[in-house]
Amino acid sequence: MNVTPSKTEFTDDEHREIRLEIARAKSPPENLTEAAISRESGVSASTLNSYLKDSYKGDNNSPAAQLHKWLSARRRAKEFSVQLPVAPAYQPLVTSQRIMNLLAYAHAMGRIVVVAGSPGLSKTATARQFAADTPRSWHCAMDPATAGVSTMLSEILRSMGEPEAKGTPQQLSNRVSARMEEAKCLLMIDEAQHLGDKAIEQVRAINDRARARGASVGIALIGNEAAYSKIGTTGTKAAFAQVSSRVAMRRYFIKPDPADVETLAHAWGAANREVMTRAEVNFLQQIAEKPGGLRNVEMTIEAALMAARGSNEPLQAAHLKGAYDQLSGLTRAA
Repeated sequence: MNVTPSKTEFTDDEHREIRLEIARAKSPPENLTEAAISRESGVSASTLNSYLKDSYKGDNNSPAAQLHKWLSARRRAKEFSVQLPVAPAYQPLVTSQRIMNLLAYAHAMGRIVVVAGSPGLSKTATARQFAADTPRSWHCAMDPATAGVSTMLSEILRSMGEPEAKGTPQQLSNRVSARMEEAKCLLMIDEAQHLGDKAIEQVRAINDRARARGASVGIALIGNEAAYSKIGTTGTKAAFAQVSSRVAMRRYFIKPDPADVETLAHAWGAANREVMTRAEVNFLQQIAEKPGGLRNVEMTIEAALMAARGSNEPLQAAHLKGAYDQLSGLTRAA
């Protein structure tokens, strides 16, 4: 339909075209429901239903205008999605396997471990994969809003499938302990640098309580340099002496292994039917040495693939360089 998104008046033929396009969206393979269309378009369910049946008693131009905007946006999204890169499945990288070993130890022995390092080392991706592969393993990401004891415990319970858990800190702590002590388990607390002093002590108390009761409750504290400095060999604060003395294993990863970059590059290439030559891999390994690590590598590949597809060319090192220059702010828009 060759009309502008801001169009507010429609002919009978244009109304029929809108209804026909929505009917196609409701049919296989999309099978969109009217409820979903109502939410996405902003047209109330009753108005949408009567408009589609051509029985709406009000001004049909009003719902038609909203539905036309929605349909136009869907077309743009479909056109854009054709160029979107495909992310590969989880890759068992060298660093990932080292992290997996630490998590497996904490799970098997019911101990506290610390996994820390610079951003972009696959810490979070590995923890999520461990949770997906291992029964009674929970990945729980913290942020500034969950720094306190109660908020941390609520977030832990949410990751365990209890999003509406409420109560005093003691009640929440008892609930977490009860869930964890049912059988061998592992709780992975990601972005642990956001936790306050008392919250970190609460984590230690949960592990202590479990060990006193003969339960195997493993805990992995995952984070950046700030998390590691808090809970290092001795801890930077006296308050963390009890926590630090209970850390059975700790590992700080400085930068990605070069083999990780190569594996990731070839995985992205295979997922998008592109060939990564030594020139592309070498450039990506240089990026991985800088702050951001593998995260910047992946974002560079994504942008480079879109640029290559936009110009109908195979992926080359020049596309990667241009993408990284944009990512790092070296290229300014005209």
